[in-house]
Amino acid sequence: MCAASPHHRRKGRRCPGGREFAWARDLGENGKSTPMRTPLALLASLASLVACATAGPPPGGPGPASAPPSAAAPASSVDYLAVSRALTEIDAADRRGELGDELRWAEEAERAPQDAVAQFLAVAAQPAIDDRWGGFRDLSLQFPGSALPWVGMARAYVTWRTWDQAEKALAAALQRDPRCWLAVRVRAELEEARGQPDLAHTDYQAVLGADPADPEAHLGLARLARGRGDAAEAHAQAAAALEGARTLPGAWAILAQLAEEAGEPDAAVDFWKGAVEQDPRDRGSRAALARLLSARGDPAAAVEQWRAALEIQEDPEALAALADAAQAAGDAEAEQRALERLAQLRPSAEQWRRVAEVRLAAKDLVGAERAYRRVLEDRPKDEQTSLALGRILQARGDASGAVELLRAAGAPGREELVALERRLHLEKVARADLAALQKAVQALVDRTYRERLAASPSLSGNLRVRVTVDAVGAATAVEVLEDSMHDGDVRACAYWNLRDATYPPDQPGRYSFAFAFRR
Repeated sequence: MCAASPHHRRKGRRCPGGREFAWARDLGENGKSTPMRTPLALLASLASLVACATAGPPPGGPGPASAPPSAAAPASSVDYLAVSRALTEIDAADRRGELGDELRWAEEAERAPQDAVAQFLAVAAQPAIDDRWGGFRDLSLQFPGSALPWVGMARAYVTWRTWDQAEKALAAALQRDPRCWLAVRVRAELEEARGQPDLAHTDYQAVLGADPADPEAHLGLARLARGRGDAAEAHAQAAAALEGARTLPGAWAILAQLAEEAGEPDAAVDFWKGAVEQDPRDRGSRAALARLLSARGDPAAAVEQWRAALEIQEDPEALAALADAAQAAGDAEAEQRALERLAQLRPSAEQWRRVAEVRLAAKDLVGAERAYRRVLEDRPKDEQTSLALGRILQARGDASGAVELLRAAGAPGREELVALERRLHLEKVARADLAALQKAVQALVDRTYRERLAASPSLSGNLRVRVTVDAVGAATAVEVLEDSMHDGDVRACAYWNLRDATYPPDQPGRYSFAFAFRR
């Protein structure tokens, strides 16, 4: 009779010759469960055939090449079902970052130093994959007849996508115990990763012959069904995986995708939440949940998911999505931070313009000005940006800068420019000699000063400006050398009247103009 551990035995009947058949669930192509009888020895026979064909020492690989199984406890004594369930639990704890789980398995191993299973699980619970691989290699020396260390190394090789080493480790595991269906499951994952769906399907089904509830095998079949476009089978297998272990994020994700495709957004949200809960570091699930939350009109929840996704990995697309969600949620601070970081990663005029608008809405004139100037670096003739920046400079008292930018704004800024120039008493002064020109400009500046006294009765000081004039009588440069008044309007009046003036021709050079203001 086929021997089986207590966890493997199920109610059944004996067939002629004494072989025991166990009842198992068969999830066929239609996803329905139908009773079937699968001989427990069938998997061992299949594994033996494969092991005979592929077993051999991994060249350069860890541990001894092929120690005889008799060097350790009989392989048939290993309760692979219990080991599988423990691995599922360990993997779930690792995804959630539960470090206490590692300590628990380490304590179990300390109490049973000669127990290959306890030592194997303690190594499997270590958080770093390099440490796990090294630990499994050591176990292959300590327990040369056990298949488990080789299964552990094979899992690491599959993660690293080192296919040839994974194959050799699996062959070594099955050589030591042809009944080790955990090795067959890892082999199915290897075949799936290598684009061999038919082989993977056969191996996953073989695993279900040994453990009809194996959640990882059901999840593997769900992925394969999803890959070939069989939605019903993918749904049935993913649901079966969650029946075995609700900690598998991949099963939640498949059900979420299927729900979205079926037009069931509420169900999809619940499934994506399940995926995120079971693997908080899965950026793809968080991004999918965030998009769906935004589409369903819950931007605040989407902001939370986008933030978490960006902590895992930053990219421009996620930052843009976070900014959009934050804007919809009315979270100006989150929108601003996302936009500024996005503008740094992928600088563009449009990104900086949006940063400026957010800063302006938050009444941060300095930040808005900086952002608008970044827009002008990319688009110097952008009239709308010049207009917006001119308004900011007016608001913070920089009349000289406002005139320049409103002039650059062209037609959009014409009305505001005319009003500002009238307030500053700007004229196109032209005189035949410098003395007359200075007198005319002095009168305009005095007028502006007297008007400013109404708002600032203590206003007084000196203003000295130097102008560089060319041979045709045009000012090519204007420099403010002294300004002890610090009044934007008076300064702008002197600056722009001297800048716009027409000087006597054929008298190029530098000329200084001094203005003294006393109450």
